[in-house]
Amino acid sequence: MFAFIEGNVQIISEGVIALVCNGVGYEIIVSKKLEVKNDDKIRLYTQLIHKEDAMILYGFLTREEKKMFSTLIAASGVGPKLAMEILSTYSINDLMHILFNKDINLLKKVQGMGLKKAEKLLFELRDKIEKIDINISSSSVQNYNDNESDVIKALISLGFSNNEALKALSEVENKDNMSPEDLISNALRNLSSI
Repeated sequence: MFAFIEGNVQIISEGVIALVCNGVGYEIIVSKKLEVKNDDKIRLYTQLIHKEDAMILYGFLTREEKKMFSTLIAASGVGPKLAMEILSTYSINDLMHILFNKDINLLKKVQGMGLKKAEKLLFELRDKIEKIDINISSSSVQNYNDNESDVIKALISLGFSNNEALKALSEVENKDNMSPEDLISNALRNLSSI
């Protein structure tokens, strides 16, 4: 219904703001990581969730966050509250890394995410994650070491998408002791089999 709302921030509480636009204050659920102050002017890409007893607006600083939110809530057992908790815990980059590597231990660190729910989420997203068209910055993925980050940049410079580069690298076995050249070689081999 609303593609985005642009206005001045009025903080209500952690994870909830009012965005004042033309005299109307829209109450919007946002990531707990959102760093804003009262009267900051921002644009939030929004998604309206209609429940039986309420209509709730969720807001995101980027379209990528909004896409990830939509992907997460499409998985059974993940409602908007848990999806927002996931996005409050991890950046998009880190979350993509976790999903590609099926890292249940990191996923379980999200408040409200138990082992069974994490396993179910990874199972449901295994095919969808490769198709998510999200532009991420490989240089800011904290879970990658310098060699892996360089490999991702190299693959992207060769014309592969972010997702293809992440997936190819995640499928390389015993990568801890490999040189960047070996990592690229193995990742390219994985890409040729896709």
